[in-house]
Amino acid sequence: MHPTTRWAKFHFAFAVFAICFEISHPRTCVEANFQNIDTRKSQTQLGQIELPAPTGPFAIATKTYHWVDRSRIEKATSSPQDYRQLVVQVWYPTEDRSGPLAPYIPMLEAYRHIWGDADVEIAGRVITHSRLNKKPPPGTKFPVVLFSHGWQGTRSEYTSIAEDLASRGYVVIGIDHPYMGRVLLPDGRVTEATEDQFQSPEEIQQYYAKDVQFTIDNITRLDTADPDDTFRGRLGLSRIAAIGHSSGFVAAGTACTLDRRIRACVNVDAPKFSAAQLVGLYQPLLWIRLERAGPPPAEFLKAARSSVYELRITGAKHSSVEDWDYLEAESPLQRDVAAKQLQLIRKYLGAFLGAQLRGEKSTLLEENCSNPELTLTVYRPKRNGVLH
Repeated sequence: MHPTTRWAKFHFAFAVFAICFEISHPRTCVEANFQNIDTRKSQTQLGQIELPAPTGPFAIATKTYHWVDRSRIEKATSSPQDYRQLVVQVWYPTEDRSGPLAPYIPMLEAYRHIWGDADVEIAGRVITHSRLNKKPPPGTKFPVVLFSHGWQGTRSEYTSIAEDLASRGYVVIGIDHPYMGRVLLPDGRVTEATEDQFQSPEEIQQYYAKDVQFTIDNITRLDTADPDDTFRGRLGLSRIAAIGHSSGFVAAGTACTLDRRIRACVNVDAPKFSAAQLVGLYQPLLWIRLERAGPPPAEFLKAARSSVYELRITGAKHSSVEDWDYLEAESPLQRDVAAKQLQLIRKYLGAFLGAQLRGEKSTLLEENCSNPELTLTVYRPKRNGVLH
């Protein structure tokens, strides 16, 4: 969400239950490696601010799409001809490192009446690591990661996460949800976040989950018959994960309960989720606690069919997953702290997605651990009294 409005809005009841899973003894975690973090201000002489360096071997390309779902009327407007529309940005691996870098936020001036002038000025100085409209490497199908932003947010403020995953060989799709976020539409309008158009929490969940499902439908078509031939045959559609930050987990988490095409799910600091709202979420789940999220509901854990990883990062803020803490840092020390929080999140996201979408082994996720930086608790469901 935008730096001037960081608090997400939720209308869901929250309950805490007793934990009914067997947990192994804590161990010392594998320490995070910060060798890719520049502890200086990461600024050029012109005052530009470079995002934290990606850690994977690939160069990064990016491409943006505007899709209209003509099966749904936009509930937030009064026009019966206004169909639901999404803007999605795709970050993906490439071997082509030529050409200029992509802007951090396209059509940035449209946000000047929405954000403060200082925020627009900062966003205009950001250096990304992505190049526009390149081709992915031939002969490889890459796993797909869907990302839903928080309340009043946009996909752009998670660029550091997206670029890092793309550099590791994932196709990352940042979904802009109009009227959940301050989303710039192709006609230059920026939507304001509102829930007045909905009658119930259940309607909210179902509506935004359909954004995620509609996105999967569209990338399936791209994999089959991309008119630009960028993603044809390049998308590993049997290996899809969905991530939601804060209110974005309303979209991603509910989609996980409804859509078996999604193989792994990640909650980044979304509070007030009850076991009832997670019914049907059968996928492996990474539950990242930064500041606001409590533990996974124990009744959900009791019925879970796959492993749940609860990651609690010490000293993190609700916004630590976003770029803004890093970009708005007022000192090298503040920027270093923000970079290290981002690096921890990127490291554990990479380990979780590697395990679930690629079958990779990771010592980070093997068992419980605790150190001054974080605590990881692993819940593995019992079957016939045997921990599997």
